[in-house]
Amino acid sequence: MRKHPSARATISIKARHTLYTDVCQRRYIEACGLLLGHIDDLGNWHIEQVHPLPNIYNSPVYFEFAPEDVLAVELDRPGEIIGVYHSHPGGLRVASSTDRENMERVNKEQQIPWIWFILSGPFNGRVQQDDEQGTSSSLIAYHHYDTMGLQQISLEFEETQDEHA
Repeated sequence: MRKHPSARATISIKARHTLYTDVCQRRYIEACGLLLGHIDDLGNWHIEQVHPLPNIYNSPVYFEFAPEDVLAVELDRPGEIIGVYHSHPGGLRVASSTDRENMERVNKEQQIPWIWFILSGPFNGRVQQDDEQGTSSSLIAYHHYDTMGLQQISLEFEETQDEHA
């Protein structure tokens, strides 16, 4: 399956709450973790859960997972890792050059179809909530396509709790 650049990402209320809580709890370092859910036949990402992971560098400008942490999630939830998130506590609202290199390596070179979320600070104990009114969002999604390069992905936020979640 090849994703189309018009693909979208949908994030559940539960996943969004976990994401924002994690970022606020680790507001001085790049909080990071995995996005769990599924990718539909049209290449749209459906994020149902967020799984925070330790940033092994505890850095405000860099994040990295321990490979064994990612493997543990994959073994526990096979095939459900569909992306990665991290925060920019200093407020950078775009992918850094390191982010861009990692996205290209994983999406294009390794052919892993992950979506990438970046949540921009500063957080000060709370995160600006994104809403359907189109306010300036602190959450941005990306994917690196083979032919079109790095593209920002449209985000949709579930408004009601899924009964099956």
